[in-house]
Amino acid sequence: MRLSITTPSFNQAPYLEQTIRSVIAQPNVDVEYFVLDGGSTDGSVEIIKKYADRITYWVSEPDKGQTDAIVRGWKRATGEVLVWLNSDDYFMPNALQKVAEAFSDPSVRVVIGSGAIVDDQGNIIGDKYARQFNLETMLTTGGGVPNQASVFVHRRVIDQIGYPDPELHYVMDWEYWIRIALTIPQNQIRVIYEHFAALRTWEGTKTLTGIEKICDEHRAVLEKLFTGNTLPPHLQKLQARSLAGTYIKQAFLQWQAGRADDARQSLNHAKEIDPTSISGWHELKLQLQTHLPYPVYQNARHLWGQLRPLLTTH
Repeated sequence: MRLSITTPSFNQAPYLEQTIRSVIAQPNVDVEYFVLDGGSTDGSVEIIKKYADRITYWVSEPDKGQTDAIVRGWKRATGEVLVWLNSDDYFMPNALQKVAEAFSDPSVRVVIGSGAIVDDQGNIIGDKYARQFNLETMLTTGGGVPNQASVFVHRRVIDQIGYPDPELHYVMDWEYWIRIALTIPQNQIRVIYEHFAALRTWEGTKTLTGIEKICDEHRAVLEKLFTGNTLPPHLQKLQARSLAGTYIKQAFLQWQAGRADDARQSLNHAKEIDPTSISGWHELKLQLQTHLPYPVYQNARHLWGQLRPLLTTH
């Protein structure tokens, strides 16, 4: 079984080499690897050339953005299983072998693993837990998704739902997972509670620099979903709650970026849209949370992630 990996990249030289090495060092698995660079000027091309003999195809030229690069890579792919790995993230050792083993079951269409959240130095600061796709959660929170680089899809999924939407620049994974959840039965999705990849968070990531743009894209996708008659009736009723959820997510990202006052304004906006989306103890928790520095919260969450497997095994 061949796995096709696509890395979209643009001016990520400090992290790109680790990304590439994490792919080409994977043992006991048939991998083809595409690196689609958007015309970097920071030394990325020299790094790519260093490993050119281990990369199936690479190019460095202006493109239409990250999702455009992902789609172009996937369209070149010949493997049965596809994934994209951003140029500041990386795979864990032996991850791809475990993925290939999971897909040896012919009924499996999607494999989802966990992810480590790391800082710019590669220190683990949190966890992105493996989870099954839950449509209600994804719609109403603008999230509820696993680590993007730990989600692997079979080619048959692309045959059914197509490629990620190249018009989206921030929430292309969330929107794609929603399409998968609307189409692929849960018994064809395998969840594995192991770290397959590391998600790097640093001050230059789009998640921290494009907060309002991210949530605007969430709202645009929701508008399309709720007006396009693509949702079953029990989900169609969640329109107001889902819109409010984008502002709760916006508040979280603003809090993460150290913008506590903006976060509290976004929470108030969510309550105006749908008072039931934030009320009682939930509202108190969120409001109090914005007064707690995010790194303190993240460290506590990481500790819980380490303790949870120990508690569930006894």
